[in-house]
Amino acid sequence: MLLVYTHKITPRVTYIFKHVFENMLGHKIGFTTAVDVFVAHSGPKLSYTRTRLGDEFFIASHALLFEQGVQSQTIEMDSWEGLPIFFKTQEEGPCPYDFFAASFYLMSRYEEAVPHLKNAAGHFDPRESLACQHDFLERPVVDLWVAHFSTIVKAYFEEFNLNKTSKPQKEILIEVPLAFQYRHQSPLVALGDFFKSIWKLNLRALATQLSVLFRLQPDPYDSFDSWNDCFSQSSFRPKVFFLFAKSSAFQSTISIFNLSFRKRIKQVSDFFPLGVLASVKAQRFPDQQLTREKNDLQALTHRVLSSIRLSDSLQELSKEYSAFINAEFVSDYSMGYKDRLGYRSGTATPFFFYDISNEFQLPLKVHPIFASEDALRKMDEVTAFEKMKVYSNALPLASGKFTLVLTNGFLHPSLKNNTFQKGFQDYIRDT
Repeated sequence: MLLVYTHKITPRVTYIFKHVFENMLGHKIGFTTAVDVFVAHSGPKLSYTRTRLGDEFFIASHALLFEQGVQSQTIEMDSWEGLPIFFKTQEEGPCPYDFFAASFYLMSRYEEAVPHLKNAAGHFDPRESLACQHDFLERPVVDLWVAHFSTIVKAYFEEFNLNKTSKPQKEILIEVPLAFQYRHQSPLVALGDFFKSIWKLNLRALATQLSVLFRLQPDPYDSFDSWNDCFSQSSFRPKVFFLFAKSSAFQSTISIFNLSFRKRIKQVSDFFPLGVLASVKAQRFPDQQLTREKNDLQALTHRVLSSIRLSDSLQELSKEYSAFINAEFVSDYSMGYKDRLGYRSGTATPFFFYDISNEFQLPLKVHPIFASEDALRKMDEVTAFEKMKVYSNALPLASGKFTLVLTNGFLHPSLKNNTFQKGFQDYIRDT
């Protein structure tokens, strides 16, 4: 066990140190505020406080982990041994910056808790993030800091053994906001699509819609029968998130009473793990809607569903994550940006979210998302998945997960010769 001395054991200190050492590095940790206990400890130990006690392994602490609530933070970026850093605390020593406080700042989404500008859709604008402004959004800096720190600790304490046998995982999520693009839609939605295509002179979309409605070709989103074949030659077993809610003023959906839709869901549930893709209405009015959507999908599949993803991305983290817990979800797959590559929380390692508005760790594990289909489609079709391999191979810790989110339409068998999908097939075989 590694013993940490600090002048004050706070919930923030306990949270981030346990996550770094136990979840990311696989090493037990203890805390003490007693100098005599720290001095008497014969195993590996470090002090995390304002000033060094003696000649021990020492990391100078920033004030963030000893504060409460949200306060204005002064961020000055620097670099150290090729890594972007902030919260620099000392000029010399094994670690000249407080990466524990910096990791907490990113993982708790501190910058989203302070007053900030939102985009037109009401979301936190990634361009306002520290990571985007200083060009490290696509790097899992928390994992990189911890990996670098582990090599330093190993040099000080030979008994500090780390897990070297496993490697980071790659993960695919499939979200199904619409099981069918044209078939099984309400007449009003079908007419709306028809006249929209005419208005925009989109003859291809018009021809596709009519061909699907007259049963001359399959629906572009109805790819479910092909999924087993698609993943049969890879080790991936994607998690599938279905939007199973009635249409509302916020969002058009397939009727939850449609027999073809219900059949597709039950068919998929026999082979793949499921999660709930929460509707926009459930995000706006979680008390009335979120549990209902979960219960409806559980009743259909006869399975307990504990994973959730928002169809409209995260907006107010503390409020939305509290609603997830009230609805008895234990895993969230929403921590990413809708149309931009990168690590919104600065890490690729799943973590329990710390609610800084209430100062405690929530019983909700957050699974970071690196890219959604919208972000991938902004890239060159030929090189998109080659770049994903590069990003995934750059993960420094075995605790990391490299997660991509695709839609059911992306996997349609009619697109199997598409350059984009060929790249995807190569990607999932390269495990």
